Amino acid sequence: MKKVLKGNLINTLLLVILIVSACQPKAEKRQRELTRFTCPMHPQIIRNEPGVCPICKMDLVEVHSIKNASSSDSLNKLVKPVNEVVVSDIETVKPQTGSRFATIAAKGIVNYNTNNLNSISSRVSGRIERLYVKYNYQPVVKGQKLMEIYSADLANAQQELLFLKRNGETSLLESAKRKLRLLGATENQVNKVLQSGKVDYSFTVYSPYSGYIAELPSNATGGTAVMPESVSSDKGSMGGMDEAAGSSSVVETPKVAENTPLLLREGQYVNAGQKLFSLFNPVKVWIEFYVSPAQLKEFKKGTLVKVAPVSNKQKVITLPISFVSPYYKDGTSFALVRAIAPNADRRWIVGQLVSIEKVSARQTGSWLPREAVWQTGSKSVVFVKQDGVFKPKLISILDRSGDWVNIGSNLAGDTEVAANAWFLVDSEGFVRE
Repeated sequence: MKKVLKGNLINTLLLVILIVSACQPKAEKRQRELTRFTCPMHPQIIRNEPGVCPICKMDLVEVHSIKNASSSDSLNKLVKPVNEVVVSDIETVKPQTGSRFATIAAKGIVNYNTNNLNSISSRVSGRIERLYVKYNYQPVVKGQKLMEIYSADLANAQQELLFLKRNGETSLLESAKRKLRLLGATENQVNKVLQSGKVDYSFTVYSPYSGYIAELPSNATGGTAVMPESVSSDKGSMGGMDEAAGSSSVVETPKVAENTPLLLREGQYVNAGQKLFSLFNPVKVWIEFYVSPAQLKEFKKGTLVKVAPVSNKQKVITLPISFVSPYYKDGTSFALVRAIAPNADRRWIVGQLVSIEKVSARQTGSWLPREAVWQTGSKSVVFVKQDGVFKPKLISILDRSGDWVNIGSNLAGDTEVAANAWFLVDSEGFVRE
């Protein structure tokens, strides 16, 4: 009897060993199937074997399959890609339906008013004996001495005037005076020659305008191509007329290097009609900015806009739009809008950045705080709260009013979105999108 029991026990042990050994490969295989590897920084990266993350090159770490893990549904959300689900307890807001005044904002720049850019040209050929202006942006007032010039034409004209006076040729004397004035002499200079009876070989040239010296190099390129509204021709005593340009011609806004010496030098010879330098009068400047074709209907000639320096938005002035010109460049349509700002107190500096605002009519819609909408290029994104997590959703913005944006019918009125969308943004995840 003992031998039989002993034989049965041995057989039972052998059977158990065979069963265990048969199940072990299956268990190991099942364990390998349950093992996954992921990136700690990018949980959307999941692999069946060890390796490195293709995004940040970190070593993948071992995790277990979600299907067989004893985790809750909330844990399932934690391993979602960061550009699909964000877990956070941030404050939420709901769209507010109502009416607001939509504000259209733009950035602009202070530019030269080319209508106040006057040219100083030489009316005679000669040599500069003395130069009284030296640098760009040097202030000049009307009637100020610019230079002294020796010119054979001026000397001959003075000699003719004195000859006619000595011979009593009264009828021809007025013609000689007119000739001197046409060569740039002032009435006082003509009378001085008649009184002294001597030829002035070093003739003084006076400025016919007030402003700042703005010498434009021959290879200088302008800034924004703008269309002049009108060009006046105001003749001075020695300076030439403004550079004439029709209303259909395009004038480039000049670029002037600050505090650079003038190219003119004492002892230099100049020709009749040669442009010496320009004088810019900053009593009025242009405020220029660009708008899209969709916004063009809001910016008509005469429309009032609020302008303020970017550095000090408290100094706001209201200006009427004086010029609107459509442009098409590099496949993009836009419009140049201009307003003329008074600048007698020199509050505006050429090249200064400014903010422009226009308040349009009252707009009715569904509004969200500006911080609740994350803008990336041409896309606008909000984070909608669903089942305890935030999911990104693309929306379109119709209007803006201060710190509020009109999203129209993109979201239902009871939809909860993150109050600060920027706080939930994973830049790298959205860039890949």
